[in-house]
Amino acid sequence: GRVCKAAIIELNQVSGRSISEMEEALVAQSLHREDGLTQVEIAALVGRDKSWVSRRISLIERLSEEVQEDLRLGLIPVMTGRDLAKLPRGNQKEAAEAILKRRYSTREAAALIGYLISRPRWEYSAILARPWEVVEPRQPRPGGLGAKLISFRAICRAVLEGYHQCSPEQRRGIASLIDLAIGSAEEVAQSLKGETHDVPAQPPGA
Repeated sequence: GRVCKAAIIELNQVSGRSISEMEEALVAQSLHREDGLTQVEIAALVGRDKSWVSRRISLIERLSEEVQEDLRLGLIPVMTGRDLAKLPRGNQKEAAEAILKRRYSTREAAALIGYLISRPRWEYSAILARPWEVVEPRQPRPGGLGAKLISFRAICRAVLEGYHQCSPEQRRGIASLIDLAIGSAEEVAQSLKGETHDVPAQPPGA
C-alpha cells in the first residue's frame, strides 16, 4: 500500500520518469487520508521535505471536485490549478469554465484569477461573464472610481441576462427589487449628468 505509493514518487526522482505534480498530489493525498500518515511521515517516506508534501496536498484539497477532475483529464494546467486554489471553492468551477471557454494561457488565467481575488465575491459572476475585459483590455484598466464604474456596467449586463432567464413567476417575485434598483440607477444617472455638464472642457494641447 503505502510503500508502493511512495515508490511511484521515488521512481520519478531517481529515474527522471515524468509524472505530473497532480499525480504526486494524488499519491500524497492518498497516503494522508487512506493510510493516515502525517505530512512529516509522508515526507520521510518519499524523501522530500514537509513543505513539498504540504504543497501537493493543498493542490488537491483546496480545489473543488470539478476542478480536480479537469486537472486529472489534463484540461487545466497544474499552474492554473494552483492559481484557482486561491479562490473560494464555490467560485472555482465558474472561473475554470471561463478559462477553458476562452482558451486562456496560464499567464492569462493568472491575470484573471488575480483580478478576481482583488474584487469582492459578489462581483465574480459579472466579471466572469465578460472575462476578456480583464484579460484582453485594449486600454489600461482604471482604478478607483473608474474601476467601480466598469464593474457597475458589467453587473448591469449580468442582471439583465439573469432577468431574461427568469420565469414570469420569478420576475413577479423580484418586481419590487427591480423598481428599487431602477430608481437608484436613475438617481445616480441624473446626478452624474448634472456633474459632468459642470466640468470645464480641457483646453487643446493640455
